[in-house]
Amino acid sequence: MRKFLIAAIAVSIPALAIADAATDAVKARQEHMKGYGQNVGVLSKMAKGEVDFDSAAAQQAADALAELAGKDASGYWLPGTSSDDMPGVSYAYPALWQDGAKAGEIAGQLREAALALQGVAGTDRAAMAKALGDVGKTCQDCHKDFRMKKD
Repeated sequence: MRKFLIAAIAVSIPALAIADAATDAVKARQEHMKGYGQNVGVLSKMAKGEVDFDSAAAQQAADALAELAGKDASGYWLPGTSSDDMPGVSYAYPALWQDGAKAGEIAGQLREAALALQGVAGTDRAAMAKALGDVGKTCQDCHKDFRMKKD
């Protein structure tokens, strides 16, 4: 019996490590996306006139967005971490892995839009708002094809 338990534990440890890696990847990408959301939220309030335009705060948020968009996020998108694989945990459709080229293209467009926003964010509200719209469009493009809506 003791040998059976030791063998069962030895076999289950690698499976637990794989499950932890998948969960960690999903959590890391969700935190990354929350970073986008927080910074877009700061800029969006200014763009809508809900708060006064603050060039320093706008620039800080745009800098953070550009940094996030330029970060290598490839480790966040492990096979086996789709919404089908991890229901209730992951909201990424399997289509993301099936059409990685399109997802990569959208990620490139986000990087470009974030850099453009970074270049004008601290200048004035109108320029920042226009550039923020381009960032928002890329977010919508990706979410439309690759992200399940949360309940």
